Amino acid sequence: MKLCVYIGLFISVAIHNLGIAQTEGLRRAYVDLEDRAYKMQGAIQTFPGRRMSASPNPLPMPTADLPSDFEIRYEWEGELYGIEDFNERTHSNALLILKNGAIVEEIYRNGSDPETKFISWSTAKSFTSTMVGLAIEDGYIGSVEEPLTNYLPALIGSAYEGVSIKNTLQMSTGVDWDESSYDFSDLSKPLAYQWENSIVQHRYRFIEGANSLSPGIEPGSKFNYSTMDSSILGWLVENSSGQRLASYMEERLWHPAGMEFDAVWLLDGPEEIGREMAGGMLAASLRDFGRFGLLMLNNGRSGEQQVISENWVREATIADNEAVSYGALYEGYPLGYGYQWWLFPGGNFEAQGLFGQLLFIAPEENVVIVKLSAWPEGLVEEMELESYVFFDAVVTALKDI
Repeated sequence: MKLCVYIGLFISVAIHNLGIAQTEGLRRAYVDLEDRAYKMQGAIQTFPGRRMSASPNPLPMPTADLPSDFEIRYEWEGELYGIEDFNERTHSNALLILKNGAIVEEIYRNGSDPETKFISWSTAKSFTSTMVGLAIEDGYIGSVEEPLTNYLPALIGSAYEGVSIKNTLQMSTGVDWDESSYDFSDLSKPLAYQWENSIVQHRYRFIEGANSLSPGIEPGSKFNYSTMDSSILGWLVENSSGQRLASYMEERLWHPAGMEFDAVWLLDGPEEIGREMAGGMLAASLRDFGRFGLLMLNNGRSGEQQVISENWVREATIADNEAVSYGALYEGYPLGYGYQWWLFPGGNFEAQGLFGQLLFIAPEENVVIVKLSAWPEGLVEEMELESYVFFDAVVTALKDI
């Protein structure tokens, strides 16, 4: 009898371990090239998450009244292309163009539809920084000039001791972190190592890896792109507000901004213990990414409601020191950096995510463009630059409409 019990227990454990291994395998394979377009649409089936419910009062998004002969054409490498060419050439999953809050184009590809929850990758960083601004407005955080350790005492003694909230928002913490590669199989790189141990295997929370990092240079002296910095900002919001990031965001951003659909913050562990992956794993609809763009376009206002202050929007979208100024981020790269926003000379700005997730905002022309993609690699410079040429063509075509 005991032998049967032992055999039954052994089989149960083996089946449980097999299930864990298969689930880990799915998470590990998520960044592989195979079926990437569909994976960008199905992250909520692969990773655990916390859901934010749709707003009871969605912000209306009417269809723009366009001339019958309206079209968008752009020139790239001596050839003239249209919108369908652009989507095919740059592996679009979905594309939304808004002018004055109205829909100019709304295109879904690869089986997606308005309710599809596309993973944002690092586009989520701009949502996270906005939550820092809301935590300041709500009195949970005093100022961006304060050190992180005022709210995250667990970082005392780490490389982040002496780093300000503003340093972290601008990714100029000085902490030694190398995110020059998105080869998730190269565990010598900190992002890949944290991804494997946290997001894939659920061995510990992503931000716990901060304690193993080394100080590099003086905080505030140089831009260094870091998903760990953004993840710590999410932790900052949670600790200061005493709420889960998704719960606080539902209350202070998702509902007031009039989001039409539920969204899901993906986690670095099972739902009961996992923390929202604030550095890059918010899954939401195409239109609701557009509504976030409209919120920023309209200086923090959604409809008649001021969701976040105009001052915060202005501060978040300027390059106010040499480390993050235009052209200083990377050699030959013209953009600057704000509070987790990429800044173009001239006043346009965007949120940007791995594999071609782009949320582009042109305030002077009242244009928002959301391009959700499935690029063949994490960063594809040619597709990024072609996208910017297309965005400029869109702005020009809509100038008098």
